[in-house]
Amino acid sequence: MLDLAIIDALFCIPKDVRTTQLSDCKRFSEDLTPQLNGGGMVGAVIAPCLCRQCQNQWNCADRKTQEVTETVRRNPNQLRGLGSYDALRIGDSLRWIDEGVTTGTLAGAYAQADYCVSGLDSRRMYPLYGLCAKLRAPIVMDFNTRECWQHHRPQVEVIAADFPDLKIVLATPPRTEAGSILRLLQRFPHAAFLLNPKDLQADAALCEYMELQGCDRVMFRAHPLSWESAAETAMGMPLGEEAKRAYVGGNAAKLFGFAALANSLQNAG
Repeated sequence: MLDLAIIDALFCIPKDVRTTQLSDCKRFSEDLTPQLNGGGMVGAVIAPCLCRQCQNQWNCADRKTQEVTETVRRNPNQLRGLGSYDALRIGDSLRWIDEGVTTGTLAGAYAQADYCVSGLDSRRMYPLYGLCAKLRAPIVMDFNTRECWQHHRPQVEVIAADFPDLKIVLATPPRTEAGSILRLLQRFPHAAFLLNPKDLQADAALCEYMELQGCDRVMFRAHPLSWESAAETAMGMPLGEEAKRAYVGGNAAKLFGFAALANSLQNAG
């Protein structure tokens, strides 16, 4: 049986979904190490919480970023973090993301498309993309629903065209139409996708693309599956050894700066 080193390339900090205001928000202080190891993961990329009902979701990017960095510091060998951006506090946001990436406490930036009411391609978002391109750090864009993906996909194409050197990582919702993923992969060489193994396994065209030409463009994400279930599904993926290793861990190790793990995976390959 193939021994796989699996990295969950997007794990959002869990919070009570009933949270509606900042006073109800409890700081996440859990050590994820036991869950990671028990779930078959060797690492994870930590993103801010998804408190969609919270009235302060617009203006707590600094708090979210701090929570991510604190989580990563509890296990820096297995975790990497993504910083939040506040489009109404551009200067402050650029400062803490720049500082985090430069010092190694952050691996990139994170944008929830659901909350970008002015659009991912609005002029207030462009300073973030410019900074990430300058730092050679990825920007992860998360789409909660297929409707959200369909609405924002043309904006993603505009951003990819305007920032040809920007590493754009797209976290599409479950059961996203494979054709829309393949078109972006074929058109924009710096675009990559986060897909859970169940969705990838179900689409022969995506698996074929990975085998033949896109081995380094798709990464493992467990959501909405549990770590245990996602790891088990990944073991049965209809991919060759090279493509499977790249998908479950190799690509994420290189992109998000798991240096030691990237070296070991390269040697194993």
